[in-house]
Amino acid sequence: MKTPTSSGKRLRFATLAALLLSLGGGGWAFVFLINSNTGLPIKWPAGGVPIHIMLGTDRELSDGSTFNASAAVAAEMWNEVLGSVRLMPIQTAGSSAQNNGRNELAFASTVYGQQFGENTVAVATGFSQGNERIESDIIFNSARTWDSYRGFVRPGINDIRRVTLHELGHLLGLDHPDEAGQSVTAVMNSRISGVDWLAPDDIEGGQSLYGPPGIPANDQFANATPVTLSEGRLTVTGHNTNATKEAGEPNHGENPGGSSVWWRWTAPAQGTMALETRGSYYDTTLGVYIGNSVSALTTIATNDDINPGIIQASSLSFTAIRNTTYHIAVDGWDRDTGGITLAFNFTPATAAVPVILSPPASVVAPQGGTATFAVTAEGAGPLSYQWSFNGTAINGATNAVYTINGVSSANAGQYRVTVSNAAGSVTSNPATLTVTTPAPPPPVTGGGGGGGGGGGSPSAWFLGALLVLTLVRLRQLRARRA
Repeated sequence: MKTPTSSGKRLRFATLAALLLSLGGGGWAFVFLINSNTGLPIKWPAGGVPIHIMLGTDRELSDGSTFNASAAVAAEMWNEVLGSVRLMPIQTAGSSAQNNGRNELAFASTVYGQQFGENTVAVATGFSQGNERIESDIIFNSARTWDSYRGFVRPGINDIRRVTLHELGHLLGLDHPDEAGQSVTAVMNSRISGVDWLAPDDIEGGQSLYGPPGIPANDQFANATPVTLSEGRLTVTGHNTNATKEAGEPNHGENPGGSSVWWRWTAPAQGTMALETRGSYYDTTLGVYIGNSVSALTTIATNDDINPGIIQASSLSFTAIRNTTYHIAVDGWDRDTGGITLAFNFTPATAAVPVILSPPASVVAPQGGTATFAVTAEGAGPLSYQWSFNGTAINGATNAVYTINGVSSANAGQYRVTVSNAAGSVTSNPATLTVTTPAPPPPVTGGGGGGGGGGGSPSAWFLGALLVLTLVRLRQLRARRA
């Protein structure tokens, strides 16, 4: 950070090349340090970030605090507005060392042997692996005069809390909006000013990386945020910070994830829907589904990276069927979290292309029974139909209705139908055939002792006893006649 009259550059260290990137929208000006290989911000993984504060406790400052205590307050100010990380100030003593596996705040006359700039009062260093910050130190220029106070800047006296608040923003991944050509009130501007609090732009920048406190309202499938779009492009934003994954929920983008949030959209007409998460602040995964229960969804489309390992936003498209509700999930690769930008782009089909009015419905049929799938479509005739099973065309299945007689377990799976005419074709959402096996009849048991039982077949013992009694009775009758 620089003094008010400074024109020099801050010193910065990083294991990977870093660029300034303005990702603000709607009036925001916050900027980030980014990984130039992926285009994503460099930030801490979710959890606690221990910070060893070694600025000193032997002097009472103007506001009654010590250097260590004032810096710890700055850390807590960030904690109040962030969701997935928590700065953990540890007030201690000692001197800092570079690349020692600890995050440290200390006074020094140089930045690990390099001189401070002429008007530089503090420097944040950073070490990263990929998109992940692994260590950061903050070195305060010991040649400067320091105190802790609020309000207007006092000439020649630097406020330790204000400067710490700024440098912790760098530690978190934020940079200078004013040096990116922006004009905004922010503690993250490069020059010390009367701003000694986190301004809205600072908070928005921090929450874009780490989300706000609390659980997102659309964490659960049942609470998916509704989206209304009849044509064209619409962009929505959100966070998956502190979100969860429900029991039975599918893996989006073929990754377990674990922090998904949901939107839902009902197609007003048939057409092509394209979705993209470019502009999100972390490595996203994306999935689109139909179904009424999170544990019984049918996958329509799913994606991890636009360009695997390079462009780590997600993108997909699918044919939308009129009056069908689609649920859209956004998660993070390996539980990654942060701010989400989700763009919808819907193009209705032209009038000449077939339109599916009623798509085939899923069927549950018993073993040996009959399963029937049907589609209703309209469009310039003649219309042709082709049914497929698990992605493979079914020979001879070329009518609007497809029936399977003598169903077996081999028929279980997904069925689609493609409806075509001279102008083009459309493929339905998948319908699932579930085959059930009839339960075996209950076993027949012999009559037993005890009262009240009845209705069963007579046992062999009973029949034998009855025969003996009959023979005895016949003998008695003969004996009387003799």
